[in-house]
Amino acid sequence: MKLERLPALELADRAPTAPPSHAAAVPFRGVPALPMPEHVVEAVRTAAAEVFPRNSRGSEALRQAIASHLEAAYGLAVDPGRELLITHGAQHGMSVALRALLSPGDDVVVPAPSYFFDGMIRLAGARPVYVPSDESRGWDHVPAAVEAAITPATRALLICNPNNPTGYVPGRERLCQLLAIAARHGLIVLSDESYERYVWDGPGYVPHMLLRDHHPDLVTVTSLSKNYAFSSWRIGYVHAPAHLLEPIHHAFEWDAINVGDVAQAAAHAAMTGPQHWIEEEFATMRARRDILRGGLERAGLASVRPDAGVFVFVDCTPLGFRGRRLERLLLDHGMTAIAGDAFAGPDTHVRMVYGGSAADLEEVGRRLGELTRGYGEVPHEQRG
Repeated sequence: MKLERLPALELADRAPTAPPSHAAAVPFRGVPALPMPEHVVEAVRTAAAEVFPRNSRGSEALRQAIASHLEAAYGLAVDPGRELLITHGAQHGMSVALRALLSPGDDVVVPAPSYFFDGMIRLAGARPVYVPSDESRGWDHVPAAVEAAITPATRALLICNPNNPTGYVPGRERLCQLLAIAARHGLIVLSDESYERYVWDGPGYVPHMLLRDHHPDLVTVTSLSKNYAFSSWRIGYVHAPAHLLEPIHHAFEWDAINVGDVAQAAAHAAMTGPQHWIEEEFATMRARRDILRGGLERAGLASVRPDAGVFVFVDCTPLGFRGRRLERLLLDHGMTAIAGDAFAGPDTHVRMVYGGSAADLEEVGRRLGELTRGYGEVPHEQRG
């Protein structure tokens, strides 16, 4: 099977090749990129000098820390020995889960726009079926449309909560409706919940595992890397009932055998140690979001306020470009953004991240204002 490259990585490689523009590139940042605090560094020093017994499910200490967190934060009772599996990040966890639970010819319904699940689904031999969400209602998922997309070939429903790229956070009622649909049709529900700590407004994040009494066939994939700002360590986990985690665990062993023990020691220290070093960064995110959206509004570009994440999904229709041409236009003016069709959404939109400095975000708004003023006066057929 021939797959396209992951859109975010392909665009990152294209960015340095953009022709010189009137201004230098704006340094866009997504999730925090922070040096590790001393307690994490010390845990790594200690772990590097130890020899660990191989445990393909992951460190017992880390799984217990995750279970304790879920209990304390959400009242979720978790069996760390039977319901948790440590993986090389959320991307890896979701890919393994899909390959373990799907068969060639299966369909997977995905409310869209949504994260880059396409290649992972296709690697499992399955087919993604995208269901448009309602932009006019904050990119809300539409249960009736989701149910209408289900056929005898449908095996799973896959959601992103909070959603990447829109920042939409489904409330408890919406999740209950989606799980009821899955229960009626005998579907597995997989949920990428990597932005748990990135919720700023709205109803708040509800783990779909809180609703497992409504439907037992639930799988959650989460990124510790994002929630504790160490993406370079590549640590995540899968949370699922034992009857689903067992085949996922077996597939994981064939895929990677186990996750490195030093990285797991770092994750354990980050989870269980002081949090002020990362909480200070999270505390600035809402203000950064509002700076970027203010600049977008002044530039005449509409966007739904994201309740979560580190991104704004921007309607660039006034610029008159779509897809790769829209990405190129922005690159030529020093701005990196991924067009919406990469997320199975409208190609008139782009995802912009707001993890950068306030000054950089103000500069983005200024440049976009110049673009909309410049291109708004050019006939559509003459653009590009």
